Amino acid sequence: MSPAAAELDALALETGALPDREQTDPSGRYGRRYEGGSDSLCIIPDGSARGRYRFGAETRIGQDEYCRGTGRAKMSADKLLLRFEGQGKDCMIVARYEGDAIVMPGGLDLACASLCSSRGSFAGVSFPRIDHDVAAARQTTDRDKRALCR
Repeated sequence: MSPAAAELDALALETGALPDREQTDPSGRYGRRYEGGSDSLCIIPDGSARGRYRFGAETRIGQDEYCRGTGRAKMSADKLLLRFEGQGKDCMIVARYEGDAIVMPGGLDLACASLCSSRGSFAGVSFPRIDHDVAAARQTTDRDKRALCR
């Protein structure tokens, strides 16, 4: 990056024209509803460790196709490392954190299939931010009214 470009980026961060992703906390609720489905993701702080979180995610397509999982997350630059627990304990996803959305990669490890129905997938799912409210994130439920973030 040229010195002029670096100076311009620094000025944009300083004035707030660009968000400082390293200082932005991903905690909150994410999701959307659309014809035929819905996507939900919640992220809450995990104790006092800075940059460590708990999360829950669900994506539904129609009545029968879905993915659902919970686990722990860690921020690393503009990436959110999602490590699932329980049934999906062998699944780790490196999602892109954009401040106003969390975007799953287009290709996932085969171990992540254990979190999904036969045709469900987290691949390529984008979770737009709803809000930064941690209390609301803790209240986020899946389609069966089970808590996503504990």
